[in-house]
Amino acid sequence: MKNHSVYFYEDDTFLIHKVAQFVNTGLEREETVIVVATDQHRDDLKLKLIKDEVIGLSAWNARNYVTLDASETLALFMRNGWPDEHLFLSVIGQIIQSAAAAKPVRIYGEMVAVLFAEGNSLAAIQLERLWNKLAGQRPFSLLCGYPAATFQTSDMDYAYENVCACHSAVDSRKKLAA
Repeated sequence: MKNHSVYFYEDDTFLIHKVAQFVNTGLEREETVIVVATDQHRDDLKLKLIKDEVIGLSAWNARNYVTLDASETLALFMRNGWPDEHLFLSVIGQIIQSAAAAKPVRIYGEMVAVLFAEGNSLAAIQLERLWNKLAGQRPFSLLCGYPAATFQTSDMDYAYENVCACHSAVDSRKKLAA
């Protein structure tokens, strides 16, 4: 995939700022934007987008902005703690196709971070690889978000290297740009 980025963030404020920029760019370009995140991050993002007047309250039902719960979406294709390739390609492919309406698609996802938080780093890395495989079938831009603290122990060096290798761009800024 040519546009599969990862953002490592220190705290949620930085994350919400970055994702709001990502969403805003997509909406300005009239792309379909899909956000697959935790409840808290979806709520925080909604408040940020409304505050910044990126999107009005009436637009939350718009077809080109879709939000999904990360854990619930994971449950659609995880089997015995491992992402089922066929289910992933089918389920996520259908979500993209249903939402896209022939528009370019950009996705922000936290499913991989949820897997890391559950201690399932190998499944998270496999999920990153499945995203890349899906990108060979359907065009989209993907931004993944990970708490930087996830990788701060030496036993996570292998996981960090593998996560970075799955992405075309890595952003680990720790503070907001001025």
